[in-house]
Amino acid sequence: MDSLSRHEQLLRIFHLIDILFGARHPLSIAELKAELRSRGVIDEMSDKNIRRDLEFLQKFGYSLKSVKKHTDRGGPAAGWAIEPGRGAHELSAPAVTLPELLSLAVARNFIAPLAGTVYWHGLGQLLARIEKLVTPKLLAYVDDHKQGLVVHPRPTQGKYSSRTLSAINRSIQNRLTLGIRYRSLASAAAKSYSINPEAVVVYDGSIYIAARLADPAKSRSSADAEAIRFFKLDRVEEAKPSSRSFERSAETVESMLADSMTIFRSAKAPRRYRIRIDAARARWAAEKPFHPRQKVKPQRDGGVILEIERAWDDEMIPQLLGLAEHAEVIEPADVRDRLVETSRRIIERYRPAKPARGTRRGKPGAASREPATAR
Repeated sequence: MDSLSRHEQLLRIFHLIDILFGARHPLSIAELKAELRSRGVIDEMSDKNIRRDLEFLQKFGYSLKSVKKHTDRGGPAAGWAIEPGRGAHELSAPAVTLPELLSLAVARNFIAPLAGTVYWHGLGQLLARIEKLVTPKLLAYVDDHKQGLVVHPRPTQGKYSSRTLSAINRSIQNRLTLGIRYRSLASAAAKSYSINPEAVVVYDGSIYIAARLADPAKSRSSADAEAIRFFKLDRVEEAKPSSRSFERSAETVESMLADSMTIFRSAKAPRRYRIRIDAARARWAAEKPFHPRQKVKPQRDGGVILEIERAWDDEMIPQLLGLAEHAEVIEPADVRDRLVETSRRIIERYRPAKPARGTRRGKPGAASREPATAR
């Protein structure tokens, strides 16, 4: 079972627990499927998979009982129910108190990036309960008295279209090619793309679609065709699932990002880096960490050497420039040369313009009679 299939099963399991605890009588497989469909959890599923989910619950300590019942047509069927207070743990029907709901309300800015994921439907239902129990005035008062809790930058409320989020999730769950209209930072107008979405990635408070191009013929190379791309949801103007299915990659997006400091992924092979960080930034580099798979070697002068087995130049160089004089690349040697050349260009940009020929320079402290003009 791949990670997404396991993820979908867990979502069904959570809903099955809620359905069984809330049922007044044992439910048949057909009734369980109908409940899951009404919640938007499944479109269609075999009875065998539902039975596997019930076996999963039993394996993890839930006491299920099966009783004989009759279908609407009078035929025999097995009905399933959870017995509260029995099994590996003493269990009871779930209940959410008002203080718990208010705690969720205070923390809603933390969960805002989950908007559009499969978890958001349940979170939305909980937040809806708050609106039925708490007046807007009281909710505003609670929000203003968080006693030092700050979320910065604060997520934009209602940032993403529910229709767009639903289309993306449906495409991911059902492995359907997704048609999008996307306006990149480098483009003045939106362009159409057909993509095979692998996952939704939450990074730095924003949501990205991790996907590959669905039409390899439009790629510049075979490596480019296979490369994972990240489409920022803020720039997606339209999203529509197609009827065309695709095979998901064996390598998960999470494993692909294991060597990345941000959400960068290149078709080029990663390289080994050794970086010396001085004492002024050593603790920061170790705690942050600078790279998710770094090995830290303390030095006698208080600095550290970071050893990174797999990293991409186009991601590393901007981060290294941000550390300015506090970082020195030991290897690769050619990256040292690139940093030197980039630094020279930065210096030239900030160097004062030379006065034009024939321009008289005034005495020190006095203004020049003719303004200096750059060539």
